[in-house]
Amino acid sequence: MQASEREIGMLRKHREHINKNLDYLVKATNYGQVARECVRQGILSSQMLRNTEDLNGERFNMREEDVLLEQHRRLFLKVTQRGPTAYNQLIAALKNVNCLDAAQLLESVDESSSRPPFISLNERKSSRPKSADIVDNRSPDACEGACVSKRPLSEPLGPPTPYLEPVVGKQREVRKSNKIHTDDMVGTYKMQSRHNRGVLLMINIIDFPDPKRKRNGAELDSNSLIHLYRELGFTIFAYGNMNQEQFFDVLGQVTSSSYVQNTECFMMILMTHGNRVDEKDKVEFCDGSVVDMHKIKNHFQANICPYLVHKPKVLFFPFCRGDHADMGQPKNRYDSREPVFKIPQQADTQIETEGMSSVTANVPTLADTLVCYANTPGFVTHRDTETGSWYIQKFCDVMAEHAHNTNVEDILKKTNASVGNMRTKNGSMQTGAFDNLGFNKKLYLNPGFYSE
Repeated sequence: MQASEREIGMLRKHREHINKNLDYLVKATNYGQVARECVRQGILSSQMLRNTEDLNGERFNMREEDVLLEQHRRLFLKVTQRGPTAYNQLIAALKNVNCLDAAQLLESVDESSSRPPFISLNERKSSRPKSADIVDNRSPDACEGACVSKRPLSEPLGPPTPYLEPVVGKQREVRKSNKIHTDDMVGTYKMQSRHNRGVLLMINIIDFPDPKRKRNGAELDSNSLIHLYRELGFTIFAYGNMNQEQFFDVLGQVTSSSYVQNTECFMMILMTHGNRVDEKDKVEFCDGSVVDMHKIKNHFQANICPYLVHKPKVLFFPFCRGDHADMGQPKNRYDSREPVFKIPQQADTQIETEGMSSVTANVPTLADTLVCYANTPGFVTHRDTETGSWYIQKFCDVMAEHAHNTNVEDILKKTNASVGNMRTKNGSMQTGAFDNLGFNKKLYLNPGFYSE
């Protein structure tokens, strides 16, 4: 057996190559860009980066230029301690921020095929059948998404840990800001921190007691959202199948964590089946249990969630709020000047709805909160088994293109407009909506730009 095969962690020759060329790597790279990309790639966590930048307290006795130089050096040294795949991940990170000379230097130490492969854990091995119908049948092949939980439902989930695994699939280019945007008339929520820009809690429940109700294609939404929010600079907590007890346990732990205490913004996206009964929205978990949506929204009241007082909170509930398909109305029904509406042809893919079987209390008044829905009350939502849900995928598209200079409410309006232009083959449509609950300032996410 070769010596390298017995090594634990990064191969010795890779560690030595980084150490030997440390000065060149520092000169050939931009520290801020590489540091951010290392966090986004999952090579380092945000906390690891903060610890590295602290320099064990030595920085207070150093000149600023020496601090920056030492932080830059320690970044690369820290990567050498991050396991057997970190070398490949570092090369990918350098390429992503256009530090091509540095990436080429690292690649030169050996042939690419001899490095431990950088393979995402969620690569899908199966393809999906195509269908023209709105159905809710089981996919013949199991697919894994970025956050599909494999824990038994009786097993505790443990303390919240940021999700750092790589994702595959559509990688949108997120346009970056060139300044911190403000609005002098209504005010602006603070969004300028490098390390505490935002926290995303994402739950994607795919499997249910009835296998026919599996949310096929939902793993694509997880991949899209994780990539997007990494580009936005958020710390991500991603979970898959969980029951009601696990959900509220995770919700309580995350919102009482130091991550949320220090964050400037909080967002939650709960993807599952839902319905609307007696004018009240319901949420279903993977064990079949159902909860009134108001119970989830109540959690964000000031007396329950003090760490988020005066901070912007954006809550997404992109599931069915009824069991009716919205067939719309022909344009010429009310205006004789309009031509007869014809259903546009779409690709022959399988479209599913996000409903639950029919099974809430008044919605509380919350401050600084947007509550976002993929549809209007009484109607279903749609999910393509090959591309993901209509609402989430359009939301990711709009965010990637416009978050650099557009506030979140306008992004939601643009998302709703884009979703409203989509149709199934039989003409069913979908209209997004959101409620503004004391969200009285503008929220600009300012991706890629920091002032502290």
